[in-house]
Amino acid sequence: MYEFKVILVFIFYIKISLYVLPYGQMSLWGATVITNLMSAIPWVGQDIVEFIWGGLNIDEPHYGDVVLKILLNAGTSSNLGFAYELLLVIISISYVKIAMTWRKPAGVKSLHTLEASQRLHAGDLTYAYLVGLFEGDGFFSITKKGKYLTYELGIELSIRDVQLVYKIKKILGIGVVSFSNRNGTEMVSLRIRNKNHLKNIIIPIFDKYPMFSNKQYDYLRFRDGLITGIIYSDNLPEYIRGDVNLHSVEFIINTHYFSAWLVGFIEAEGCFSVYKLNKNEDYFVASFDMAQKNGQVLIAAICKYLSFTTTVYKDKTNCYKLKVSSVRSLENVIKFLNNAPVKLLGNKKLQYLLWLKQLRTIPRYSEKIKIPSNY
Repeated sequence: MYEFKVILVFIFYIKISLYVLPYGQMSLWGATVITNLMSAIPWVGQDIVEFIWGGLNIDEPHYGDVVLKILLNAGTSSNLGFAYELLLVIISISYVKIAMTWRKPAGVKSLHTLEASQRLHAGDLTYAYLVGLFEGDGFFSITKKGKYLTYELGIELSIRDVQLVYKIKKILGIGVVSFSNRNGTEMVSLRIRNKNHLKNIIIPIFDKYPMFSNKQYDYLRFRDGLITGIIYSDNLPEYIRGDVNLHSVEFIINTHYFSAWLVGFIEAEGCFSVYKLNKNEDYFVASFDMAQKNGQVLIAAICKYLSFTTTVYKDKTNCYKLKVSSVRSLENVIKFLNNAPVKLLGNKKLQYLLWLKQLRTIPRYSEKIKIPSNY
């Protein structure tokens, strides 16, 4: 029993570090290394690692949402009260979750192909959200490994989105999660290379909810090679991504799954900010930003769908950028996210909640926008 209490205290310390960062002292990379040591504990080690990083989930609301609410309300409570409340929530939930996973297989169980097909056939728009997320930050690749080819769908995100990566894995039921350090930046990725998983789970999703940007060309090449069974590098045709737009603005915004796709794309490419217009004045401005390379039609479609009147800017790299800060535009963003068929699931959700909290303190927005009390 003493050893079990030690484990709970250790979990509490790690989870505090993860949620309070970047305000804490432990680096995320250090937390990753230390938590992986927990996997050595017999029977429950891997379950503990998965839980600490957000890989295990039971009934809603997700424990992360509970902690987020505590963090967001931290400014209205004393430091001692805040720490005590967070301690009770995390330890109690840790105790329950460890008990629930005791002697059970670790990690995310494989999703049966039939179950995935049934959910897809039922029109689960969570998959459309995933397509939008992968269209922003994911990739389809065919790489040469000697005389053979490797097919891979992957997504790599900041370590702050480690919970999102595990949620994606839980939704799909497949894939391998890994951690890396790229030029001093901690990253987490999900990669899917199993051909049966790609054929039976991934391709049906991206066939039912096609991407809108020219990244669709990458997918079509990927799909054709996988379906036709090209396994040797010598048999792979040369490829240059097409630059002809696949769809019009009207086609994109009238697609039935566009709203769910857009939430996923915002998760990948959106940014919620509040800043001083002038360093010498206490005049704050809130903004919503989004950008996409070679995304003229796509960004134009988003502008039209959300009724933005702003001018889209194109930089030297052919990246199209939009930025809105007017009361009406930000109100449109809030209404859209509040009424969308799916919700933000990752670190962008925390960014959005903090953004809403800041909007309530700026009269220019709080007096004219009905800011929701929850999301």
